[in-house]
Amino acid sequence: MKKYLKRVSYLLLSLTLLLGSCEVEDSLTLTSPEAAFTLDTPGISSVFLNFALPSNPAFTISWQDELKAGSDYTVEMATDAEFTSPITLGTTTNSNFSMTVSDFNDAINNAGVTNFRDVAVYMRVQSGGNTSNSILLLVTTYPVDAPAFASISDGDSFVLTLDNNDLEAVNVTWDDPILDSTLSIDIDYTLEAAAPNTSFADVIEVGSVRNMNAISLTNSQLNSVAIQSGIAVDAAGDLEMRLRSVITDAASGTVLERTTETVTINVTTYLTVLDLSTTWGIVGSAANDWGATPDLPFFKTDVDGELVAYVNLVDGEFKFRENNDWSNNLGSDSATGGSVTSNGANIAVSAGSYKIGLDLNNMTYSIENFSLGIVGSAANDWGATPDLMLEYDPYSDVFRGLVTLTDGEMKFRLNNDWGTNWGDDGVDGTLDPGGANIAATAGTYFATVNLNDLTYTLEPVTNVWGLVGGAYNDWGATADAQFRRDWSKPFNDVWILENVTLIDGEYKFRANNDWGTNYGDSDGDGVLELNGGNLNTTAGTYTFVLDFSDPDAPTYTKN
Repeated sequence: MKKYLKRVSYLLLSLTLLLGSCEVEDSLTLTSPEAAFTLDTPGISSVFLNFALPSNPAFTISWQDELKAGSDYTVEMATDAEFTSPITLGTTTNSNFSMTVSDFNDAINNAGVTNFRDVAVYMRVQSGGNTSNSILLLVTTYPVDAPAFASISDGDSFVLTLDNNDLEAVNVTWDDPILDSTLSIDIDYTLEAAAPNTSFADVIEVGSVRNMNAISLTNSQLNSVAIQSGIAVDAAGDLEMRLRSVITDAASGTVLERTTETVTINVTTYLTVLDLSTTWGIVGSAANDWGATPDLPFFKTDVDGELVAYVNLVDGEFKFRENNDWSNNLGSDSATGGSVTSNGANIAVSAGSYKIGLDLNNMTYSIENFSLGIVGSAANDWGATPDLMLEYDPYSDVFRGLVTLTDGEMKFRLNNDWGTNWGDDGVDGTLDPGGANIAATAGTYFATVNLNDLTYTLEPVTNVWGLVGGAYNDWGATADAQFRRDWSKPFNDVWILENVTLIDGEYKFRANNDWGTNYGDSDGDGVLELNGGNLNTTAGTYTFVLDFSDPDAPTYTKN
């Protein structure tokens, strides 16, 4: 609209006053702005959506509406400047609008956005057929959708075998777009399993990784999980699996957790240890004080009826009997030995380590010196003291020993003698008769030798567990009572201490004869706590079992 004003020039007015001349008028045209509907540009253009503060306002926008074409305002967003597919964020009768962090994050994720940083979000307001200008926000979001399994699905079947014990059974992978983002956050993934239809009430942690999208499981690992879930040995059964994703806000400790859909797979299990047991054993003053403790067991060989035992005997006599009972026993009436008869005479023996064979097909027996040990500069100064002995593990048909080595070299040999010894020419874990020395680094190891295929391993051991206390060694005045690894559970971290004699008093468990890592039980519930309270005992002889299979909640039993 134009307005006409008559303005008398100050100059002319002055002249008129001075000169008395006629009045001079100017006509001027002034233009006012058109009425507008304007969305104000916010003070910040980058928005970070923090899942730890879901109820906080993510943004507040305001506008000026001079057109007043309607009383309601609709706020829209889009991921492109053209608003090809606008999304309504909300309506209001006010001239401003806010949205919470969680609601705005959901709206962006529902728009199909797959990136998480600097997401372009265009916003505008509509009212009464009029549309405001648009503004641009760059938004950092957080994930809402759970990861999705990529390599396993319902109905997948896995037949596991002992032959493939250490080979990969499945590589569980998943898709999670946030892993491809440039956000500087850590994402922890935990693969979990449970028996079907239990809603994961007794969850089994299968494995965990950080900022990765795969967990590889060997036959032994998947087999252990399946059996733990309740699937019988050498049987097929269903196993439920899910993946849990956790992102933790560093400032508040708030956790964002997402869990995949559950998948059900079928697993055929196998016996995790070799069944080498027999009903026969060795009894006698040289073995077990004629039955004061269970007989020393024989184990099967690959020939039916031919049994073998690896034993440590003292000076004395022995016989063979079945089921720890005298109703069926064998001795030797032969002056030269070698043959056995029912109820035969006792067999004399000197103290030593032996391999004893019993052939029930031909009713004969054999006995030979047999000890397998480690010799070398890394062990005993090449034989200056007895070799570090390995013991027969009947559960896996190998020889094992917990040994402490120094920097140097080593070999394996029989009977503390160089007549039969092995080294490793190819540095490949395969033993060669009379082979090259094996380099060793100082440390404590589980040494394992398989004489069936002449292979060996040296597995580093971080903690060797012991019992310490006023009830045993005056809190460390002498060495702790040392546990040994329970190889009947080869895939669990279980340690056993048998027949230890205690007096009235207190005790704890610790690693490596040192207080750096020690456990007690403050609650008396059988679950150990790091640096926990002392345990009490009355005098007696006990057997303890420590189970560190769950390092976050180790347990102990005392019998």
